[in-house]
Amino acid sequence: MTGELELKDLMVSKILRQDLCKYRSQFPHVSAALQLTEVGVPLTRGDTIQYIYTDAAHSNPLRKVTPVEFIEEAREQVYDKEKYREMLLEAAETVLGYFGFDRTAYGVTSRSKNRK
Repeated sequence: MTGELELKDLMVSKILRQDLCKYRSQFPHVSAALQLTEVGVPLTRGDTIQYIYTDAAHSNPLRKVTPVEFIEEAREQVYDKEKYREMLLEAAETVLGYFGFDRTAYGVTSRSKNRK
């Protein structure tokens, strides 16, 4: 949350399991791939797409993520801190839930309503 991370620590990598034209939903990795193809980067099924969440709450799926290739190392505050916080707490709850860890202790209530 303090911004003391390198971008490589925040990078999400996903593999394109099918050609871009066959996706019916704009998952984050598909949105990043579409951004890359718009600037002429050729992509095919099996390619690894690397991106960073920059504004996960944006209504436009193409604005939620940014391909790593588009991000300048010198820019600060380019990532969505709340999205990464949510991802970290979700992972912690998955691993530590057996021991009683609950993300609501950190003020995050999403998804915890459906849990027993």
